[in-house]
Amino acid sequence: MNPLFLYMLKVAIALPAFYLVYNLFLSRDTMYSRNRFFILLSLLLSLVLPLITIQTKQPLDIQFFGKDLTGVVINGTRETSDAGQGFFASVGIIRMLFIIYLSGIILLGLKLLTEMVHLLLIVSRKKINGNRVIRLAGNKVSGFTAFGHIFIDEVLSAGDEEEIIRHEQKHLDLKHFFDIIFMELIKIFQWFNPIVYLFDRSLRAVHEFQADEECLNSGIPVVSYQGLMLNQVFRTRVFSATSRFSNPTLIKKRMIMMTKKRSKALANLKMLLVLPFVVLLLIIFSTCAKKSFDSFTGSETLSPPENAVAAENSQPTSVKEGDAFVVVEEMPVFPGGDVALLKYIAENTQYPNEAKENNIQGRVIIRFKIMDDGVVKDASVIKGVNPLLDSEALRVVSNLPSFQPGKQGGVAVPVWYMVPITFALSDKAAAVPPPPPPPPPAEGSKGSAEPFVVVEEMPMFPGGDAALLKYLGDNTKYPESAKVNGITGRVILRFCVTETGAVDRISILKGVDPAIDAEAFRVVSSLPSFQPGKQGGVAVPVWYMVPVTFALGEPKTEANQTPPA
Repeated sequence: MNPLFLYMLKVAIALPAFYLVYNLFLSRDTMYSRNRFFILLSLLLSLVLPLITIQTKQPLDIQFFGKDLTGVVINGTRETSDAGQGFFASVGIIRMLFIIYLSGIILLGLKLLTEMVHLLLIVSRKKINGNRVIRLAGNKVSGFTAFGHIFIDEVLSAGDEEEIIRHEQKHLDLKHFFDIIFMELIKIFQWFNPIVYLFDRSLRAVHEFQADEECLNSGIPVVSYQGLMLNQVFRTRVFSATSRFSNPTLIKKRMIMMTKKRSKALANLKMLLVLPFVVLLLIIFSTCAKKSFDSFTGSETLSPPENAVAAENSQPTSVKEGDAFVVVEEMPVFPGGDVALLKYIAENTQYPNEAKENNIQGRVIIRFKIMDDGVVKDASVIKGVNPLLDSEALRVVSNLPSFQPGKQGGVAVPVWYMVPITFALSDKAAAVPPPPPPPPPAEGSKGSAEPFVVVEEMPMFPGGDAALLKYLGDNTKYPESAKVNGITGRVILRFCVTETGAVDRISILKGVDPAIDAEAFRVVSSLPSFQPGKQGGVAVPVWYMVPVTFALGEPKTEANQTPPA
């Protein structure tokens, strides 16, 4: 999703929380300066909080690395022939919404700019040196303030004019015009959010309450002041982005607030009620940021079952390929950990312009060697997409800073490492899985209850992975209840391919919905026998993982196989 669009959605979530506090606890108090401060602070916090992410020291969840067959997508097209749906599917609903959103920003921005230019032209033509009062003819407006000037109707009587100028002068003294401009800018970027217009109405009301209070404190009788307002109530407005004396929708509230008993100083403590909402919003936005980053990098956080890897105290068996190890007792670590590695690749990978223009995207898998001094060497493309993307992925990986080297028996050794990097046109994304967990102990031979994670010869479906993809696609049915309720998602199943090739020990590592989970479980349970995996020439049980995606829309199937590092 576009970062600006996502940010504005977060702002739209924050605004209702603050408005709820204001409307329930503060709006009926007569502490107008506090209410003005709270509204402006709420708007400011709504802009700032989505940018803040709470850092927590959680251990990084590690992917389960058995045979990983990714990208099985089961599509259930909704039963409708509406021609409009094909258009939305091809263009992309999110992209269309973003275009509509930008169009609203442009239109409202031009409207505000036009009003401001119009006001400035009036000031330049009618301003009299040393006089901040500008009289307008034929506008049917009592009075308003803007750009440090007071605008009033020239047909007002001398008495009314004096009182209205005094009222508008209070707006100038309190610098309400700056609040209005700030509010108008918020409205431009949040034009789709009804809460913004409620905040706007509340802020303008507070401005009028403040100016009324200042006028009454200066000695004007309440009765005559209220009569003046009633005399002007039917006059029309000319500029929306200004403070106006005769706003008909506020007259009743203003007259009530003039005679209302003053709130006590302890009412200021109500401001503290917003703190739980601030904490809650920080937690929500931090969680969203983590999910967005996981999606951006293409990583999938799973909680593997207890039997997914060997027990903590078991001594892992090393696996070696050529002059470097594949699995060692202490795997290499990037400076700052896996999150830092994800961030480095995401920030340093640039989508080639030619690839963008030709709509080229996909997942490039790079393998490289981390030497015993931590230096990255011998980077190569295991699975390519296009020379443009392949070369960029290879460039970024080749420039990785030194790792903390892997160790076997306490001695630094060279270790193979693998990095899949996904190029997607909606957002540049770099998917960097953590290093695979070590395989089970060597005792995991034929007849052992504990399957291997990585073996010399991985299990093979009859006909290969393409045939497995086809089998799952042909035999999986989208549950009708899930279709009706618009339920989509990715179910990740793990199973064991036994030494005889049978599918056993099926479990759901990540579910979506009971109906969808059950269908994915059923199809995997029906899989025919595999060619079993082998270690040292002997058939052994091996873990296998299949993510199955259920999506409502155009059929889409990817077959991206990730070989074990």
